Amino acid sequence: MRFAIVSEGRTDFIVLKNLLFGFFNKSRENHIVNLRPKDKEPFGWGNLLKYLSSQDFREDFKDENIDYVMIQIDTNECADWNEGLKHIGDNAAEINNFIEQITSVLIKKIGDEFYTANKGKIIFAICVHEIECWLLPFHATQPAHYSKIVGCANAIEQVAQKNGYSIHQKNYQDGKHYDSLSKEMKENKALFQKGKLNPGLRIFIDSLVSVFQTENN
Repeated sequence: MRFAIVSEGRTDFIVLKNLLFGFFNKSRENHIVNLRPKDKEPFGWGNLLKYLSSQDFREDFKDENIDYVMIQIDTNECADWNEGLKHIGDNAAEINNFIEQITSVLIKKIGDEFYTANKGKIIFAICVHEIECWLLPFHATQPAHYSKIVGCANAIEQVAQKNGYSIHQKNYQDGKHYDSLSKEMKENKALFQKGKLNPGLRIFIDSLVSVFQTENN
């Protein structure tokens, strides 16, 4: 199976790649490529949203070597997207509805007609509110932090510092530390057991199960 990932940055790609490896339990050969950003170019949510609306995105879809396109975005700065979105803060009770709103914006950027024609190939990875929140169930020492959806980057930075490095170091863009931070995600049992402890990650894993249920049974 061949995946192409569109994400805000290299570190997000690394986490998703390890997550997919664990989800499929190493039982199949998956080819996973980084569609955007290219190399180590700065990207972020602004360029990601522009890319989804571009002809480049549509042309990339013509690649016969791609079975699925996964689109990742953090929601921490969604109020700045000028799409009428309201940040839900730490209100986990609103997370399902919030993810639906974010997904609607991404579909709008892609274009309803193009999305309808290609939705079978598109998977959304909506990180509420940062992809670092998805790492906390694998690292937090306090159970209450497993389900955090705010302040997650700071929490992961504390984990990193205890291990003698910073997620803000120069090799941040190389994804080295994020590969280590998401290493346990590559284990199927750990991914499913700990992934359900964070509401955003649980929703994403459930969406993968829904798409690949015949393959993953």
